[in-house]
Amino acid sequence: MRKIFLGATLLSYLLLASCHVDDLGKVKPGTISPHLALNLGYSEYTVQELLEDIEDESVQITTNADQTMALYFSENTVYDDNDELVAVTSVTNQEEFAPAENVPATPIGYEIDIDEVFTFSFPANNGEEIDSLFYSSGTLDFEMLSTFKGDIDYTWVIEGTKVVSTDQDLTNSEQLEYVSGDVTDSYSRPLDGLKSKFYKNASDENEFQVHVEGTITFEAGTEILPEQKMTFDLSFNNPEFTKIYGKFGSDPIDLQNQSIDMTAFNDFSGDGLKLGDPRIYLITTNSYGMDIELSFDQLKAIASDGSEVLLQEKTPPGIDGFVSSPDVEGEVKIDTVELNNENSNIDDLLNSAPVSMEFEISGIPNPAASTRLNNFLLADSRVEIESLIAIPMQFQMDGFSVDFDFELNDLDIESAESIVFNIIATNEIPFTGSIDLSFIDEQGSVLFELPNAAGIESPTVDSDGKTTEPHVSTSGIDLPSDGIDALINAHKILATANISTFEHEKDRYVTLYSDYKLNIELSLAGEVTIQL
Repeated sequence: MRKIFLGATLLSYLLLASCHVDDLGKVKPGTISPHLALNLGYSEYTVQELLEDIEDESVQITTNADQTMALYFSENTVYDDNDELVAVTSVTNQEEFAPAENVPATPIGYEIDIDEVFTFSFPANNGEEIDSLFYSSGTLDFEMLSTFKGDIDYTWVIEGTKVVSTDQDLTNSEQLEYVSGDVTDSYSRPLDGLKSKFYKNASDENEFQVHVEGTITFEAGTEILPEQKMTFDLSFNNPEFTKIYGKFGSDPIDLQNQSIDMTAFNDFSGDGLKLGDPRIYLITTNSYGMDIELSFDQLKAIASDGSEVLLQEKTPPGIDGFVSSPDVEGEVKIDTVELNNENSNIDDLLNSAPVSMEFEISGIPNPAASTRLNNFLLADSRVEIESLIAIPMQFQMDGFSVDFDFELNDLDIESAESIVFNIIATNEIPFTGSIDLSFIDEQGSVLFELPNAAGIESPTVDSDGKTTEPHVSTSGIDLPSDGIDALINAHKILATANISTFEHEKDRYVTLYSDYKLNIELSLAGEVTIQL
């Protein structure tokens, strides 16, 4: 409730006469017309209150040290779909040792030496190049099956897959005795605590080597057939990682798909609003070791009638959507991508009276502008995007209205024969316009109206766009008899200021400062006839 200070000048009239009873018949009747004056109060409206009328949690109102103001609408989104960048799933490789020896029953003991290097692959689902990775979970499983009828003494080494604590290649040795049937060996351990380093083949595929060496020993009289062999199965099952190094390609990723509610701003945008310098900031916080280029697949303003205005890039200069990356693991890099009326038609979008802004933004990893040779990502790597719609209070407006309430308490004017309404508007805001008065009863019904009861003039605006001193406008209005009757029965007076920004017809923008205010004072004066 705005502050309203009511005061009233109470009139009294006292006729004192001294006379004898015998002189009573000599008194002659007459009239007197004293003046009635009532101050109905004043109401003050500041630019700060103008914005605070927006009751919406999605809107942030800021006041700078120089008293300039701005509205901000914002939303945050997070991209952390690491599997879309590098999809590491279970990997299984199989190789065999088949010397194809054909030996009849041996007269004495016989040995076959094993010294094989197998090349295994470790593909990523989308073909990304993986240099190395550190595991957090999953299992490594090594299986061997031999159809040779001999004892096996062998060692295998998975080259490049190391125990983190020792930085030694993972290795295992076994001595297996032939009893009957096939000879088998099984090894399993958690991937946690391991890391793997890969190399690239000619097709840039991720590969590593497994070295197997040892001896198969046969007793005298054992037959060795050409189809007998050793089969090796190596699996990385359900691997999860703490970090991956490599080159993750340039396949687009879906970074952002969201809507920002702007219905609160729509309260202003329907009043001929034209913004001077609106901007959208996309503030990115990137912890991937990978540069990204933002691609605006679709950014549009949606009006209340469902109409749309699409973002269009102006070239030159175009929108610089480059998002840089940290050089050190665990750190972040913060960048701001700015959309303004020089590189886009953002003013068209925000001047279209939007109730929402829709964002569909993809990212291009490792864009052409990037100089990175390698990428990294950690399990908790992410790109956070704060979409910030900034609306400085620099605009044009034509047809904005604001109401001032004046409550009428114990207003005794039933004896008034004439009433003049006096209106004083003291204005510091670069607005021009007029004031309408309405007499309202307790049920909210309008009893009487005075359109264009007073004018509002803009103060002088200096070369910096700031008003120098307030402009005072005064007006006096004679109330007709039906207006007086309505005022007698009124519960309050509603003063509606219909305003436009200074020189909007000349396409001039004004800047609003938080300490600007518009003050309206109401008073009335009249004549009361008293019969003597």
